[in-house]
Amino acid sequence: MKKILSLTAILLFSTAVAHSQTFSEAMELYRAEQYAEALEMFKELDDDQSLLFAGKSYLALADYHNAIHFFDKAVESDRVAVRHEAGYSKAMAQFRLRKFDRALSELYHILSSDERTGVRFDAQRLYRQILNYLSSGERFETLVRLESASIRYDLVNQSKTFVDEGTYHALVSQLLRMEPDSTLRAELKDTLLVETDITQFFDRYPSAPTGMVYHVGVVLPLLDENDPDVLIPRNLYRGMLLAADDFNIRNPDKKVRLFFKNSAENPDSAAAALTELKWALQADAIIGPLFSEPAMRMAQLAEEFRIPMLAPLANSDEINLDYNFTFQLNPTFEVHGKNMARFAVQELGLDTLAVITERGSLGRAAANGFRREAERLGAFISYFIDEDFASVGYDLSQFTEVFTPDSILVDSLNYIPSQALYAPFTGQVAPTLTNLLLNDLEAMRSEVIILGLEEWANANLSAFQRRLFEIYYSQAFGATADTAAVDFFTDDFETRFGSEADRFAKIGYDAGTFLFQALETAGNPVYLGRALREQDTLNGMALKVEFSGRRINQHVFVHGLTPRALQRLHPQPETGENDLETETDTVQRNRR
Repeated sequence: MKKILSLTAILLFSTAVAHSQTFSEAMELYRAEQYAEALEMFKELDDDQSLLFAGKSYLALADYHNAIHFFDKAVESDRVAVRHEAGYSKAMAQFRLRKFDRALSELYHILSSDERTGVRFDAQRLYRQILNYLSSGERFETLVRLESASIRYDLVNQSKTFVDEGTYHALVSQLLRMEPDSTLRAELKDTLLVETDITQFFDRYPSAPTGMVYHVGVVLPLLDENDPDVLIPRNLYRGMLLAADDFNIRNPDKKVRLFFKNSAENPDSAAAALTELKWALQADAIIGPLFSEPAMRMAQLAEEFRIPMLAPLANSDEINLDYNFTFQLNPTFEVHGKNMARFAVQELGLDTLAVITERGSLGRAAANGFRREAERLGAFISYFIDEDFASVGYDLSQFTEVFTPDSILVDSLNYIPSQALYAPFTGQVAPTLTNLLLNDLEAMRSEVIILGLEEWANANLSAFQRRLFEIYYSQAFGATADTAAVDFFTDDFETRFGSEADRFAKIGYDAGTFLFQALETAGNPVYLGRALREQDTLNGMALKVEFSGRRINQHVFVHGLTPRALQRLHPQPETGENDLETETDTVQRNRR
């Protein structure tokens, strides 16, 4: 019998030792943030601490429903420290699911306990932070769901300094309707509606609670390795990862986490990805997609789901039409046109401008934007030539003759002299139209200033045309960050990913940085749209972002293409023509 008892004791001791070793190994993985690996080990054990840390592993992996399942088991523990830690962690999971009433109830249960633990202070802080964090709409929704009269009172009373007077009185009225006891109703009314000189904060953004994790979905196509564009979405995402790392280092009390979904280059897949991110992963914002067509489909859903979507490359003027939750980093054609009009009138001092555009092209939006802005600034539009050039065999001479410098022809034919011509040619036909326009103007020796879109950067100019014309073009992308920041980013990117940081890596970093800074400002993602519109200018690695109260980046760069344009943009001491030619050739090579 003694031998049997001794053997049983040895087996129990060995089991306990093995359990202890397994738990210790799992904790090492957990502390190293290897949550998936730690989770599998915790799930093999069946004690209260293992249940608690299985839930905390799920919480770290943003699997909130499974986390709550394990926390519900852990709160049955005989140890109060484990129960309180499980309750606090469950409150965090409920908060991240935006079930604020349940989160507050879990925390209030800890605060109401007679048992004192170290978690109690954290619970009290989080309880207060959630009450201060809620938007006006969330306050009403939470109020009607709460079962505890004490929490309802705390919610309404705390709202006094965070909402406007009308909203506060509406909250009080709702609270009074929910109280069946007439005596208590009278007491609540007297207490809550007393006149005080409390400072109001309702016009400010709330602070995010400690431990806040923002979920940001990234919707980009996964391209085949043999696809020549494979690096575009890959490096965009890598740039965003570095921006997320910067945010997380800068904010030890809150984090941003990226969730990637494949848009598969078609609108339906992109829409499905956004839907999953919103409802399954509780995304607070979306970055993507890559192209304008999927972006238009996603913009519809972003509006329906009320989730801000930041498109890094799409520049269609249709995307923002009636969609208040879609934000574009790449300026639209209309914005290009407006900026070029401002440049022509305000920087070049011109007041008589002409426009030539191909009917039905993307450039037509730029042409319309140019005309409206130029006229708003007091300039006169001498000609607005909007034609289907293909129907006339691309013979532009019948349209360009009005730009002749011959004063006799001008007088006899009543032509209106134009100081500049805006020619926003786009698409595959742009090089053809550019060459034909230049040839016509050269034949007439016209020195009208030429303005255009980025396609003009690749214009095939002869040496004579470079000397004759003064040409400017607008471009969406260009570095404005200081050199040290750019160098640090490029070194960091190469160290992390083993490849060079191209323009798309920099755009991804700028997109992430701009969005994450807006999240810092907003605190509560409900206010993210307003924070994006009001965000300070970002001098980025590849973009200068200025929303200026709008949902489209309003900044474009204007470059000079020819020596005369470069000299006007960057006046230099007298120099030989050959020097300017060399600089122009260098600029053209760089643009190509």
